[in-house]
Amino acid sequence: MNDLRSALSAHRAMLQHDINVLLSDVQALLRDAAALTGEQSGQAREQFKTRLETLQLRLRELQAQGREQVRDWADSGEEYVQAHPWRALGTTAAIAAACGALFAIALTRRD
Repeated sequence: MNDLRSALSAHRAMLQHDINVLLSDVQALLRDAAALTGEQSGQAREQFKTRLETLQLRLRELQAQGREQVRDWADSGEEYVQAHPWRALGTTAAIAAACGALFAIALTRRD
């Protein structure tokens, strides 16, 4: 579980860095847009377009990795349930009972 959290933290940090880089590029391009004319403006747009496409590609890669991790979790969960059906059923019943008790307590306090 700690490996999963560290992997998610690393992905989140990379994504935040990529977004911050894109935002700083956009701010710089917007600042410089007033001064640029003609061919310079076209070059700036092309640079921005390239950076945006790079970020979009990175986001698609992260999304695919996330989907793959969720599939792996679902598969491992299903394998566990197949191997230990009574444990899974008992755990589910215990969680349902705890939720029911909390709900009942919340209703009695409400009155």
